[in-house]
Amino acid sequence: MADADEQLTELTGVFVFRVPEDTWWWSDDLFRLLGYEADTLPPSAALLRDHVHPEDHSLLDRALNPGRRTGRPFTCFLRVQDKGGTEHQVVLVGDGRRDGDDVVVLRGFLVDLGQAVTDAALRAAADDIARARRSQEDVDIARGVLMALYGVDADVALRILRRHSQHTNVKLRTLARTLREAAPTTPGDPQHDLHQRVSRALYPLDRR
Repeated sequence: MADADEQLTELTGVFVFRVPEDTWWWSDDLFRLLGYEADTLPPSAALLRDHVHPEDHSLLDRALNPGRRTGRPFTCFLRVQDKGGTEHQVVLVGDGRRDGDDVVVLRGFLVDLGQAVTDAALRAAADDIARARRSQEDVDIARGVLMALYGVDADVALRILRRHSQHTNVKLRTLARTLREAAPTTPGDPQHDLHQRVSRALYPLDRR
């Protein structure tokens, strides 16, 4: 079990926005990324925006607003300043879940790209690789699926995969295999439902 200092070496915050209720949920890591103790104040779009560099507000809007309307995957790079004044380089990735014609849930991650890679982080990565060694091909393919879907690099895709594994309490190799099995499209069938199939693999219970 990593201590608090080790856990801060790689912050990947999770957010969920329930569109009809106009309510947000943030993971503990997202609160910490912004410099707050978890659940010390209500999460909101306004609070997130307050921590985004003013010059990046338009990038945030161009990611979230279409996501609310269409539910399609979105990605953008942002500068975020935490409560203590430290600036973080982050990548925002997310997508939505639809109910009929309406997007009802927007969910995603803020991945801190500026955290130093410490021995603890390297050990965690090594442990993940060791646990997945019999299914490394599944992990690599699942990472490639996320890279293509969200337009992120291999490191960010792996961190998203790992964060989903931790958040859902599903082993990395099991999640990777599920994602790999969801991705292929039968020859002659349309490709447009890839996002929905991958979302069902990543959010099987849609808990939030």
